[in-house]
Amino acid sequence: MTSIAIIGPGAIGGTLAAWLSKNSANQVSICARTAFEQLVLDTPFGTINSSPTIYTKPEETQPVDWVIVATKTYQVVSIIPWLNKLCYSGTRVAVVQNGVEHMSCLAGSFPPERTVPVVIDCPAMRSAPGRIKQLGPIDLALPDDQHSLDFAALFDHETITVRHLKNWQTAAWTKLCTNASGAVCALTDQQANIAKNPIAARIMESLIREVIAVGRAEGAEIDDTIVETIIASQSSAPDGATNSIHGDLIAKNPMEWSARNGIVAKLGEKHGIATPYNQMAADILQLIEKSYGN
Repeated sequence: MTSIAIIGPGAIGGTLAAWLSKNSANQVSICARTAFEQLVLDTPFGTINSSPTIYTKPEETQPVDWVIVATKTYQVVSIIPWLNKLCYSGTRVAVVQNGVEHMSCLAGSFPPERTVPVVIDCPAMRSAPGRIKQLGPIDLALPDDQHSLDFAALFDHETITVRHLKNWQTAAWTKLCTNASGAVCALTDQQANIAKNPIAARIMESLIREVIAVGRAEGAEIDDTIVETIIASQSSAPDGATNSIHGDLIAKNPMEWSARNGIVAKLGEKHGIATPYNQMAADILQLIEKSYGN
């Protein structure tokens, strides 16, 4: 039996927990702020009902074989007490987050040689604790190494696509192209299809091209055609479609401006690459976040 603890049972963490529970070889637990009795995941392939063990305090837990970190990037510091209780010398940690800092976010708190960075594409929405709707298939992009192969083996279902990549950075920076351009939605308080507006599309293109330049300097292989692909996809988004950073704005939650745009500016400076659009996006979103409640 493989013991697995998921920290952060939001839309992504809850979806992964539900699918992991379908493998009878797994013993799944969830580390959450709010307890709930049952995890219900509505998927395009049917409903998954499971009853994982729920922990609300680190001291309640025991060491496990795998920890999956599925929190927002700005919540990493708050999970350290959980890691201290959940990890032993054989524990491996899969980091399932936005951005490109998967391998550095736990620096000093967990050995990088036992860390698996995961880029996930999984459209899902959480309506209440333990209640999640998966809107499309799951795609996991992992490095091509033994720890990643072992992580993929935890999922026993053919509807989950797993890609093992020799250049994992390409997957991370490709997704960041989409996430960085999504800042336009939060900056304008508009839905994803704001990209139909030529002005919004032009800003998105500038954000994406900066990400491409910095990503290439970091070793990612990104084709220029991704610019048109992302803008076309966002333009055709249905009414009501909201990306997560805009959703956080609406709810007045902290936003991942640092992991989505700030990191582009930070690494751009490292490589001598100008990133004025991403720097401005990060600065304005930070100011908006600080104005909550005023």
